[in-house]
Amino acid sequence: DYELQQEYQPKRETTATVVPPQQSLPQQTTSLAEKERSLVEMGFTKAQAKTALLECKGDVERATDLLVRTAHAMASFDNMKPPPSIVINEPTVANEVISSVAPPTAPEMSGPKNRRPKSKSPTPPLRKPDVGVGPLPKIPSEVMTKIQSQKSRLSMVVLGHVDAGKSTLMGMVLLKLGLVQKRTVQKYQKQAAEVGKASFHLAWVMDEDESERERGVTMDVATKFFSTPSHDFTLLDAPGHAAFVPNMITGAASAQVGILVVAATRGEFEAGFMLSKLGCVGGQTREHVVLARGLGVSQLIVAVNKLDVVDWSQERFDEIKGMLEPFLVENGFQQKRIQFVPTSGLTGINVKDKPSGDVKLSEWYKGPTLLEAIDSFAPAQRNVDKPLRIIVTDVYMDGKYVTCRCRVVQGVVQTGARLVVLPIGDEAVVSRIGVEGQDFAMAGDTVDMALGNIDLARVMIGCILSHTHLALRPPVRKKMRAKILVMEHLQVPIIRGAQVLLHMHSIDVPAVVSNLIACMKRDGSIQKERPRVLTGGNSAMVEITLQEKVCLESYSDCRALGRFVLRRGGDSIAVGIIEQVL
Repeated sequence: DYELQQEYQPKRETTATVVPPQQSLPQQTTSLAEKERSLVEMGFTKAQAKTALLECKGDVERATDLLVRTAHAMASFDNMKPPPSIVINEPTVANEVISSVAPPTAPEMSGPKNRRPKSKSPTPPLRKPDVGVGPLPKIPSEVMTKIQSQKSRLSMVVLGHVDAGKSTLMGMVLLKLGLVQKRTVQKYQKQAAEVGKASFHLAWVMDEDESERERGVTMDVATKFFSTPSHDFTLLDAPGHAAFVPNMITGAASAQVGILVVAATRGEFEAGFMLSKLGCVGGQTREHVVLARGLGVSQLIVAVNKLDVVDWSQERFDEIKGMLEPFLVENGFQQKRIQFVPTSGLTGINVKDKPSGDVKLSEWYKGPTLLEAIDSFAPAQRNVDKPLRIIVTDVYMDGKYVTCRCRVVQGVVQTGARLVVLPIGDEAVVSRIGVEGQDFAMAGDTVDMALGNIDLARVMIGCILSHTHLALRPPVRKKMRAKILVMEHLQVPIIRGAQVLLHMHSIDVPAVVSNLIACMKRDGSIQKERPRVLTGGNSAMVEITLQEKVCLESYSDCRALGRFVLRRGGDSIAVGIIEQVL
């Protein structure tokens, strides 16, 4: 430390410090000069190299990392060029939203004699990278041709209160599409009758776990695949019971569109939607709607199920529509993106075919069937030109490879690509994509990916796979500034220091609301700075500190890594998006 400080100390007018003969200061100076020169060759200025080396005590690797990280944090870079090692020329990469951070400086030395004199010329700020975040690998023309020739791909989550008939309705959809054999359904019908659940045979198409079949309740997200003339769908059947809301959050975070299943029978719909006498949410219909919209579901079909029980009553259908539609619009769904479809999951009426003339429904309903409504969903935007982001949702060993069930949320990945597993930091090679050995996977795909050169213990559910280039990786941090919407019927207000559980895609992490910055109006303007508490219905800007480091990105950079839900004591208390990673 003494030699480093002497190397970069400005000359004083006082008596110069005498270096003992046994110290090899000239050799150290030469060594530091070479280190400084190596940083200058990377594109940083001489002053920046000196500052970083002094801060890192001469360690070139740490100094390089410090310079690159600080360069990403600079907001003002007029009349400066970025370092060549982090320049890109790809015009399609999104700009990075970065906060302004001051450049690092050497610490002041204590004592009047050793106090550092002020420099006449200020240290120039570190350079910020050019537009973009790194050199994205180019996509081969043949891969782009395949991408453009594919049908639209959508992930669809099925929501609703427990016992609304979600799994039964989806089982009927798969049966009507020919994806389930009638012989299989007959076998399920016989087995279900033996355990006293004869009407659950179609639900067993989705609920394959024995514990789910015994209890008659969906407990985890079931995944199936089917196609319509316009789209290829990944079907996610989410649980409706209040005890399994975290699993529902995982499903909703993976979807762009959804089906909200409500029961038309008297009392069942009210149990899931109406408020209890204490003013809190009575069922999961309301909670699922708020969570789904906050987690990115933008298009919704409301399937009014079990309408045959009330003799296909138009009055009952209009009553449910009149209560639900204003609530959906109030929570952010556009009215043109909402469809109401009457149906019966057990009988299959109005699922694929129009109701026949002997069914009372045909007298007053002239709209689309359920499958026609599903096929009319608008295609989702697929960000293939952004840095690669892959979320691991399941991990298992398959032969000599670690196989991951993955959801590609951004970018394109090809076989043979070298990826980094975050937040751990280990690297792996993509050996195989999909069961049929696809050449690539792109944003919107859910695939099984075989990884080589990595141990099973180093890949976990919730890990993020990205390109190995430092500038293309998502930030791994534990603090963020976020905009949250507090749930309407919050029982205990949120205060500074509140302990919460943060749910994001496939992970949940303990966290603390470390600061309440401001209450916000609906137009985004500040209503009140530094509030003491947040109550139900408030929109606020807060700072959240996580217990451990995870991959976080602002919502503008990556929507999947920028959305989250806050829960406390088994209740959802807020949904939010990340404004800035700190």
